Amino acid sequence: MTTLSNTLDPRRLGFASCGDNVIIRSTVRIVRPERIHLGSHVMIDDFVFLGGHEELVIGNHVHLGVHTALIGGGRCYISDFAGMSIGVKVMCGSDDFLGGGLTNPTIPAAYRAVHRGAVWLGPHAGLGAGTIVFPDVAVGEGSMMSAGSVVTRSLAPWGIYGGNPARRIKPRPREEILRRQQALIAAEGPYGQTFRAPPPVGLEVPPEPAAG
Repeated sequence: MTTLSNTLDPRRLGFASCGDNVIIRSTVRIVRPERIHLGSHVMIDDFVFLGGHEELVIGNHVHLGVHTALIGGGRCYISDFAGMSIGVKVMCGSDDFLGGGLTNPTIPAAYRAVHRGAVWLGPHAGLGAGTIVFPDVAVGEGSMMSAGSVVTRSLAPWGIYGGNPARRIKPRPREEILRRQQALIAAEGPYGQTFRAPPPVGLEVPPEPAAG
């Protein structure tokens, strides 16, 4: 564990599980920590909001940038070596605005129509500054969003995406990234747990486009 003067002690926050070398800044807001699993080498910056989830998994070597919010009450899985830049918004659930329910959290549950979904980020996936991710989305291994992207559907592996809605711009260098990953793991030694589970049932990663 790592505890600095302007950080929270992760051992005292009641997480479901927590690895080593975890840095959580003192201004982070955490709801239902008993449903959160943290890997090792995790950094959560100032003013991040981790809302109440059915389950939230944050893998090894994951960084959440300042003013990022993981909200919506569903399930969120962030695989090893994934990350989020500043001001990212990940929505794992939402009011169903097409239904007949009343909206917003001040309304009793019996009068609302709420969808609790899932968001899954594969290993080495990344969300650029200001990216918004909607419920029921899987971001394939190695895929990165440029700043201001809006992700409304699942995305194939090893691409760079951008726009609203996010579209594939070009491929990412898989072999070099994986080579450096292996070198780092060899230098640090094995982690207590790896976080590379496949997407939950109902979410599928599209196939990677053929080269050329």
